Amino acid sequence: MIFKAAIQNFSRNLWLSLASIAVIFLMIFPLGFFLTANIVADKWLEDLNQKMNIEIYLNQNANRESINLLRTELENLKEVKELNYVSEEKTLKQFAEKHQDNPIIKKSLEELKENPFGPSLQIKLSEPQGFPKITEVVGKSEYQSIIYNKDFYDYEQILKVFENFKKKLSYFGLIVGLLLIFIAVYTIYTTIRIAIYSRAEEIKIMRLVGAKNSVIQGPFLIEGGLYGFLSWGLFFGLYSLLIKALSPQLQKFFGFNFNLETYTKTNSFFFFGSLLIFSLFIAMLSSWLATKKYLKG
Repeated sequence: MIFKAAIQNFSRNLWLSLASIAVIFLMIFPLGFFLTANIVADKWLEDLNQKMNIEIYLNQNANRESINLLRTELENLKEVKELNYVSEEKTLKQFAEKHQDNPIIKKSLEELKENPFGPSLQIKLSEPQGFPKITEVVGKSEYQSIIYNKDFYDYEQILKVFENFKKKLSYFGLIVGLLLIFIAVYTIYTTIRIAIYSRAEEIKIMRLVGAKNSVIQGPFLIEGGLYGFLSWGLFFGLYSLLIKALSPQLQKFFGFNFNLETYTKTNSFFFFGSLLIFSLFIAMLSSWLATKKYLKG
């Protein structure tokens, strides 16, 4: 009975119903995009962290006791996942491999008669945000006499740019999301109000015979739920196709081993399920607000 009345309301105001579905779709599609962007950004950062090698080049005549003190202090940091001491010979070899595409450096190394490098320390971080702690330790005055050079400022700059971009993306997503939620609530609210007015006489009779508010509200709440579910179904179909097409392109562009299509399938409850719950909540909340105001009047 209640579900039948909801279907009748839906078909009776078909164009308004379709408009409500379109508005909810336009609300959850950008939200899905921002959710995807955050997932990709986090995975890229995680991949970048795996590839990061912080190198601290030490002087050839560096005091062994000072080197051990520096190693111990760095190893005791929770931000340091792994620390390796590299000999002078291996440091030269790794430097040559790292700059093998640079003809000037390559030629300079070929003309060397002796190894200009001292030993080095290679550090892997537990998390990219650990950079400030590393720089704090390495920047101490007692270690300046043993440190020749530090190779990690490029990574630090990349992370700063990335963090700023992610922060701006989050703010923009929040503003756009709130605006779209307001539009969706207003559209569904208006649609339900029109449906109520079209059944005004029927509702008056129901109230005269003592029908409870929950019975009167039921069809309109289900109607709102239909808007939310159908718009999510449209989103699910189109977004799944979009992810399938974009996934290999994202892998190629970012150069990391992360398959977005596989991730969304594995975490479909979190990714698609959360958006379904959210669209149903917004749609039914809008319907509840519209009917509540009417039943109060």
